[in-house]
Amino acid sequence: MEFAVGDKVMCPNRGCGTIVAVEHRELVDGFEHYYVIEIHSQRFTLRVPMHKMEALGIRLVMSPKGLDQVWDTLKERPHRLSDDFKVRQEQIRQKLRSGQPLEIAEAVRDLAWREQYAYLTKADAELLARGRNLLADEVALVLDMAIVEAERMIDEALAANFAFGSQ
Repeated sequence: MEFAVGDKVMCPNRGCGTIVAVEHRELVDGFEHYYVIEIHSQRFTLRVPMHKMEALGIRLVMSPKGLDQVWDTLKERPHRLSDDFKVRQEQIRQKLRSGQPLEIAEAVRDLAWREQYAYLTKADAELLARGRNLLADEVALVLDMAIVEAERMIDEALAANFAFGSQ
């Protein structure tokens, strides 16, 4: 996929950012073309070779329609997570690494549910925080709002799920 300066993108390992430039650098074996991405939440600049964008899972941020699907996912009944912490954490890591908003929303919903009604290990809690940060970062970028406000919206969607689940 071709990207352009000004495109808002999701980097699964870093969060959301904006492509601010395209650079051409001379290397030993020829020229390389890079996208320069400013990662907003970390105040970090990332240079990614154009030919590696897809392999790294970098994609355009979700559309407003995709955001509606995220809210629906957060409000759905959670999937039961494995009691084996190694299996559970690997499943969650895979969802987060995918960089796909619905997978991240599922991971956040399922871990938040587990936190509410069972036990989270320290690693589970870190994965939940990472997922929430990725999701809030993208929601904030899509809706052009502060991350704190996006986090509040995520909390509200999860609270609706918990209220439904306790009945």
